[in-house]
Amino acid sequence: MRRLLPRDTVFWRLTLTVMLAMSASAGLDVAFIDIAGVYANPDLINSGLLEQAATVTRLISAAPVSIRPQLATIAGTDRVRVTWLPTAPELPKQPRSKVLRDVMRGLLHDPNRLVLAFETSKQPEAIRNDRTFRTAAYGMLIALDDGTWIVFSVPKRDWGIGHWRHNALIIGFVLLATFAIALLAAQTLVRPIAAFADAARRFGADPRALPMVEHGPAELRSAAAAFNAMQTQIRRFVTDRTDMLAAISHDLRTPLTRMRLRGELLDDREQQRRLFRDVDEMQAMIDAALAFFRDDAIQEHSTRFDVSEMVRLVVDDLTDQGKRVVFEGTDHVVYYGRPSALKRAIGNVIENACTYATHATAELDVTQAGPVLSVRDDGPGIPEPLLEAVFQPFYRVDPSRNRQTGGVGLGLTSARTIVRAHGGDITLRNRMDGGLLVTMTLPVANDVAGSSSLAHASGPNRTN
Repeated sequence: MRRLLPRDTVFWRLTLTVMLAMSASAGLDVAFIDIAGVYANPDLINSGLLEQAATVTRLISAAPVSIRPQLATIAGTDRVRVTWLPTAPELPKQPRSKVLRDVMRGLLHDPNRLVLAFETSKQPEAIRNDRTFRTAAYGMLIALDDGTWIVFSVPKRDWGIGHWRHNALIIGFVLLATFAIALLAAQTLVRPIAAFADAARRFGADPRALPMVEHGPAELRSAAAAFNAMQTQIRRFVTDRTDMLAAISHDLRTPLTRMRLRGELLDDREQQRRLFRDVDEMQAMIDAALAFFRDDAIQEHSTRFDVSEMVRLVVDDLTDQGKRVVFEGTDHVVYYGRPSALKRAIGNVIENACTYATHATAELDVTQAGPVLSVRDDGPGIPEPLLEAVFQPFYRVDPSRNRQTGGVGLGLTSARTIVRAHGGDITLRNRMDGGLLVTMTLPVANDVAGSSSLAHASGPNRTN
């Protein structure tokens, strides 16, 4: 049975949407026309109009010919118009209302009376456009014994509005209902696409994001499966690369240890000193690389934490070490992310400023886009062409920032990697009055509970 049904594809969903909209439009159109017809055409049999018509017919039939037109005009009401004709009018084709004819003959007590009752809308154009029947729902012709005729026409109900407004109202209701159905059908198609885009954004901000739920039309399910496979392959590739580089860095310790042992056997103290310096430098680079790869491999879970308190702790630790650094900005900025990783990133940025300057300021601000940490220092700055190059692993600016004054060149690399994994970024800019400005931006995202990742409750503060 399932093989006989079409696949759930975008094509079939669009086709079904169009078919539903067209069916709804046609169905509502028919319903409105039917309702309008029933309401506009009064119920003659149960309304007393036929009894009134029988009375008027007997009255006019008994009256002299000279006063019959006046009697017909006087007998008319807002519910029925009466006209006396001295000659036969154009007769309707195949009168349909036989029930009305039979009832009328019974009221006149004349089973052979010529009575032609009909619905105006079903008659030829000549009768429909006749002045007597132009606005009538029903028409009825009764022949008198002398060959004259009495014409009764029952007007349509107009709902209290004009003809064009009546039609416009019906068309408006049909279009509105059709649009509502089409909108609901379109939402069922757009919702999986929006979920696909949201999953892609999550993966762009966090390579460890959960896989996409595979639902919706067949094309989107196929795309989601391919996306999940790509995400798994990328995650596996990054993990394998990280493990390989960490293994290489670890294995390099053994030859370095042998080099140090062999250096102990050198008689030339100057060559021995230079060799030990190179070995120590390589050892520091390997240790930094291992720490970098180890941090990248840690599967830390996201949670809510206070960013301002984290920055203040980093500033306090550096102040205890004799560094001149102050904290300014907003208190109690709650953020949803990986706290240990972000603390390393914040620490690397602020410590980098303290290393190459005599004074630094860490300012935390809150914007609509998310929290922004600005770190200013009074150091020598960085040449403009090298502002992006310093984010490369093991890259250092010489001679103003040599290896004796800091680490091995992985601090900013690690910090930007962590921040970009959260969907943010780190940028550098030389200040007009000297020094460097490091700007760390973090985006506002939604946590697993669906609430905003950012909230702040206190005003600005300054600590040193």
